Amino acid sequence: MKRMNMIRIVQMGLGLLCLLLLVALPSWTFAADNGRLESINRILQSSSLSKAEQTEVHAKAAAAINAGVPAEDVEIIVSRSVKRGADAGTINRFLDTGISTRQKGLPVAPVLDRIEQGLSKGVPFDRIATAAQQLASKIAAAQPIVDDLIRGGVKPKQKNEREAAIEATARALEKSVPPEDLKKMGDAVRERKGPLPLFTSAANTAAYFAGSGMSAKTSSGLVQNAVENGYSERDMDSMARQISDQMMHGMRPEDAAMQMQRQGMQGGRGGMGPGSGMGGMGGHR
Repeated sequence: MKRMNMIRIVQMGLGLLCLLLLVALPSWTFAADNGRLESINRILQSSSLSKAEQTEVHAKAAAAINAGVPAEDVEIIVSRSVKRGADAGTINRFLDTGISTRQKGLPVAPVLDRIEQGLSKGVPFDRIATAAQQLASKIAAAQPIVDDLIRGGVKPKQKNEREAAIEATARALEKSVPPEDLKKMGDAVRERKGPLPLFTSAANTAAYFAGSGMSAKTSSGLVQNAVENGYSERDMDSMARQISDQMMHGMRPEDAAMQMQRQGMQGGRGGMGPGSGMGGMGGHR
């Protein structure tokens, strides 16, 4: 009998502990977020928005934070929008893009960054909203490409590697690199048992080339050849830097690619073979 009483006491104690945790956890988790919401409230109160508009934006900001959009980014978007004189509908449109992206389980950071940079640079509101939504759609298209690659055996070793691969793929899609070409790059990485960051580097490099004036088809073909010839992530950076230097000296992007195909894809010739270790490009990411 005593044993049964002891069990009941322990169970009651555990139940009380769980209840206390449930009550206390929101204060731990959301203290910083509440601080951001208070800051957002002050920003709105000092704006030219009407009381009704302030309430509307504050509610949308809270919804964004609750959906998992980083509170810091929500505050930045509201603050910069207010400084630019945006109305409530415009601010909420920006926040809605972040909310919908987050709710789909997609990487939201590049979308938020595009909104924030657009606001900072004085880009017209409609153009910012359109660009952010287009990027979100490219991220949605990029996710299955990366997830198929992961299911095929190219596993991420760190938590953020999948998101980085999705972001890189989305950038390449934005530069009109065909999805089937990105899949071929992934196949080349898988066939040589390469890591997921190698695919990320390949997608980023193809996006960089395509954004520099090289045709998307030539860009993806050049990068796929590099992967098939054993290029590492550092080699990708070196290749991008070498072609960038050639273009700065007046060489047409297509000619630079052709020269690279002739001279640099055979492992060591012209100083651009796999493992040449010329250092990081950086700027094409």
